[in-house]
Amino acid sequence: MNKFIKFWDKIEENLLIFLISVMGMALLLQIIVRFVFGFALPWPEEFGRYCQIWITFLGIGYGVRKNTHVGMNLLSEKYSETMKHIVDIFSNGLGIFGSIILLISSLKFISIQNVLSTAMQIPMYLVYAVIPISAVLSTIYYLANSVDSMKQLKKGRA
Repeated sequence: MNKFIKFWDKIEENLLIFLISVMGMALLLQIIVRFVFGFALPWPEEFGRYCQIWITFLGIGYGVRKNTHVGMNLLSEKYSETMKHIVDIFSNGLGIFGSIILLISSLKFISIQNVLSTAMQIPMYLVYAVIPISAVLSTIYYLANSVDSMKQLKKGRA
């Protein structure tokens, strides 16, 4: 599982950098065309919005993996090392629960998305496909974080 996580971590990081760069270039193109030529292209704003959706949901999984989401740090700082790991495991359990709910809901949502986007004419289910992907990745990362916390907890008791 660690090999998969390290492999996917690099892909995810590079994909996020790529999406942020492409989104910025598309929006910059829109600004230049609007102010220099006096008209607006129909697709850059929509493309930027869709990139932002992908960045947001891929960023959720990335944040879980790097353990940078707002958590129970304030509470856990006052506890012993053992209690910190227990709180981490509990927090990860809540994250897994939330990710599973997101996965189920997003699959239902995507199943009814049989429309095309306005400007780019792409199927909307492609835009929203990142939501269940993010939910699955988040679940995997929460599980990996829980396993790490359990190992640390076991070390502390040994």
